[in-house]
Amino acid sequence: MDVYAKLLKLTYKIENNNIIASIRRGFILLIPIFLIGAFSVLIRNFPIMEFQRWSEAWAGGIIAVVLDFLFNITVGFMSVYLVMSISFYYSGTMQIKDYFLRVIAMVVSMVCFVALFLDADGTVAFSNFGSVGVFTAIFASVIATKIFYYLYSALSEGLRFHTRGADLDYRNAFSTILPLFLCMMFFVFINLFIKKVFHQNNFNELITNSIIMFFNHLSGELSVGALYVFVLNLLWFFGIHGGNAMDTVAQVYLVPEDVSSAIVSKSFLDNFALLGGCGTSICLVAALLLFTKGKGNRQLACSAAPAIFFNINEILVYGLPVVLNPVMLIPFILTPLCSLLISYGATVLGFIPVVMKTVTWTTPVLFSGYLATGTVNGALVQLVIIAAGICIYAPFVRISEQIRQNQAKVILDELTEAVKAKQRAGEPFKLLDRHDSLGVLTKNLVSQLRIDVEEGKIPVGYQPQYHHDRGMVGAEALMRWNYMEQGVYPPLVVALAQEDGFYDRLTWCIMKQAMSGCTELIREGRGIKISVNVTAEQLNDGHFIDMTIKMAEEAGVADYFCLEVTEETSIESMKSIMENISRLKKKGIAVAVDDFSMGKTSLKYLRDNIFDIVKLDGELVRQIGDNERIRGIIASIISLGQKLDFEIIAEFVENERIRDELHLLGCDLYQGYLYSPAVPFEKLKEMM
Repeated sequence: MDVYAKLLKLTYKIENNNIIASIRRGFILLIPIFLIGAFSVLIRNFPIMEFQRWSEAWAGGIIAVVLDFLFNITVGFMSVYLVMSISFYYSGTMQIKDYFLRVIAMVVSMVCFVALFLDADGTVAFSNFGSVGVFTAIFASVIATKIFYYLYSALSEGLRFHTRGADLDYRNAFSTILPLFLCMMFFVFINLFIKKVFHQNNFNELITNSIIMFFNHLSGELSVGALYVFVLNLLWFFGIHGGNAMDTVAQVYLVPEDVSSAIVSKSFLDNFALLGGCGTSICLVAALLLFTKGKGNRQLACSAAPAIFFNINEILVYGLPVVLNPVMLIPFILTPLCSLLISYGATVLGFIPVVMKTVTWTTPVLFSGYLATGTVNGALVQLVIIAAGICIYAPFVRISEQIRQNQAKVILDELTEAVKAKQRAGEPFKLLDRHDSLGVLTKNLVSQLRIDVEEGKIPVGYQPQYHHDRGMVGAEALMRWNYMEQGVYPPLVVALAQEDGFYDRLTWCIMKQAMSGCTELIREGRGIKISVNVTAEQLNDGHFIDMTIKMAEEAGVADYFCLEVTEETSIESMKSIMENISRLKKKGIAVAVDDFSMGKTSLKYLRDNIFDIVKLDGELVRQIGDNERIRGIIASIISLGQKLDFEIIAEFVENERIRDELHLLGCDLYQGYLYSPAVPFEKLKEMM
């Protein structure tokens, strides 16, 4: 349990680390670009010769030219895009919240990135802007952004350059000249230091040659192959394209002079040790499909599987993510090493011949095994590797899911407390702008909530409403949405849907389910009034009213349906709300005011007698037996209801004492735990 707790704490720390979180988000942002480039090269090198000849011949080879263009402008500039995306996210974590500085930080990082690659003659090799320069891109974006912000903050106002230009951006740009210059000089000196001391052309070459040094002391092709596989997948784990970073190593150590005698070669590793790409990713996809219970991971595996089949694994590596995921580090490295040993043993035993044929890297799994060896045994060995890899990944997939669930609960509780604090302070919700672990969870919540709304899968509970003498007369439909098997605080769900702009669709989703249940009860001769919560803004929206009336008429529930609007929002400034409520009432749809208490708008709500039902605020109801003044206020509201002809429903009726006090004052409609919490629809039917 100690190890588990430490692992949970470690993953939490990693996701809260601003640098790691920014690098991960930078990669995720660029997934569409990576995929366009990957699929371009997949189509360009599709392993069917007839297709290749046709694409190079049709219309003068325009298809091949376009695909090459797509690859060059995406993957060919991967490091450039990465510098800017990581810098953008990392600068968002700085104390100075200024979008102008965030843009300047992106420019500074790009300049410093180029400075690390600049040759003595002032030129930069085009290849450095692609996947080769990924590690340098990460280094430059983080360090340059940090130094720039530090210098900008440290330099006093008097040391910054100023100008009297009228344009604000012009003046701001001038103020960054000195921090920008000092930051650039720092990276120029790094470049010169590498050239003079290490005698390397650039930072990237220094890293690559340092890695190659480890191979100089190895003897035996199996040890070289094992170290190559280990380092390649370790680099991928840190978000660095291992295949490109290790290309020099592969050319030096994995292209044997005598092809017929060497077992471990580049083609051998690609087709057997690295099935589906780095980490033998096809095994991870299969393990996710077979052993994960989480809907999100299963959907990710389904979307990644077609690409993995053609050895394109960016969706999985950056989407799960595998990058910087400590739980996945062991299987991600262990599985390819195990695959190497299995295929090496099969070759030594003569089950498959030495791989001498180079197979296009986009050739699908199983086909590549057959083509590389010229025998069906190659495909059989790949099947054995996949089975072994699934067994290695399976326990880690389950552990990862359990950790995610526990972590989600911890962070969800923290997020709920943050929302409650905002509510108490009366401050607006701005959750999607956060860059910490709460921000990550918030975005995951919104993403899953959108999916569930579109699919109509928002769980609804029904809290019964009872009359003192007549039994159950109604029920309030309440959202009971879960994320990773954890119940989510309903006001948090509402806040997220409102902030992301799909709250109306969420309301219609709940309303549709409530109306469907209401229709079923009417059909069975047990019709009761079902109510759904809405906001004052929705009641003021003509389109929302049109949709509500249309849905109610189609479901045949107009006389059994009620909309509840909270008293938190004033309706005075809403010009159409009176007219809209009148339209609803003409169609038989009741309107209630929820949480009615002592707010400044309370009596104004009743002035025009537009509401059919008033629900007493729970905070008032709870104190009815202990506070004489509260008792007097409730008595006054009940008296108003009798005189102005609207019904009174008391919420939070939690014991018989509260119910009896309300009955003595003339309130006979109750909702609360004395009778029942919100229950599933089938349970509601049983209770009737």
